[in-house]
Amino acid sequence: MKKRLILLQWLNLVLTGVTLAMAIGSLIPSQYIPGISVLVLLLPLLVIPHAVALLFWIRFNPRKSSTNLLGLSIIAFPLMAQWPYARAEEITEDEVKIATYNVRAFYQTSGAAQEIGNWTQQQSIDILCMQEIRRSVAEPLAKHYPYRTYAPRNKNYSVAIYSKHPIIKHSPLVYTSLSTKGYARTSAQYADIALPFDTIRVLNVHLSSTGLQDQDMDAVHSRDELLETGQFVLSKLTATDRNRGLQANHIVQWVKESPHPVVLSGDFNGVPGGNLYWRLLQHLRDPYILDGYGTMGSFEPLARRGLFFKIDWTMHSADLHSKGQYIENINLSDHRPLVTRFSPEPPAPQGE
Repeated sequence: MKKRLILLQWLNLVLTGVTLAMAIGSLIPSQYIPGISVLVLLLPLLVIPHAVALLFWIRFNPRKSSTNLLGLSIIAFPLMAQWPYARAEEITEDEVKIATYNVRAFYQTSGAAQEIGNWTQQQSIDILCMQEIRRSVAEPLAKHYPYRTYAPRNKNYSVAIYSKHPIIKHSPLVYTSLSTKGYARTSAQYADIALPFDTIRVLNVHLSSTGLQDQDMDAVHSRDELLETGQFVLSKLTATDRNRGLQANHIVQWVKESPHPVVLSGDFNGVPGGNLYWRLLQHLRDPYILDGYGTMGSFEPLARRGLFFKIDWTMHSADLHSKGQYIENINLSDHRPLVTRFSPEPPAPQGE
């Protein structure tokens, strides 16, 4: 029994070491090691072995359980940024709702633009940041928003910001370090918007797509097919990782240069927890960590299969007050919209 406990102790140390190495590896900029950011996707797989080991050591030798507590604490933060556990605050008249939504060029249904327009009105969405918009069919949605800006300005396929509040300044943004041309290089923009309680800069970004399609994850019927599908999906996730690493440098710089409080929204094609996420946390807050509620998973083909990855983000400056963030479970694209609720900063406590 003693030899078995010693062996288990060594295996436990290896498990914790692997967890720590994966967490550190995920922080390496992906332009240097393409594919390294996939490690943050794999970290949650280690929750179960750590939990089982923790229960075992609590039963037989509580002092040895500290390594598993360390492992679970390393995994906890990325999970908190993806799994909602808060309760919705009461809706107030002065709040502003900002949504980010990859609309898949309105190809999901024949009337997708109209249906999304109906949804935005039902939910009282004040500002809508969209990726993969097809302007030629967007009118049923656009008519609800008097202020609109696109990037690039002269292309049918673009990113867009629609607003019910005045846009006082706007501009396309370009990922100049990317060698590719077209949408991947120009899928970013900003708009300075005058809200009732502040002027904010909304940054709308779309990082290079993984190219992952619904059919890539069709049901498998054997272990060999499962392994082949897993390898194929991972290869797609890593193929454009270098581009996303380069785009990350631009996004951090745009945030730092803003003259106004920032709301950063978009399709990041990656989950919170990697290099870009930690760099952004030095300047912005992620409201999903403490105020996320509702449905899990923003990429519908994965969420439908129980893989609840949040690849669409909205983060904001500390100067702004968010009162909740939620993913809306609607099937009008291959993504689900992420909605963030903002309100004026609560009054400071009165002095004694």
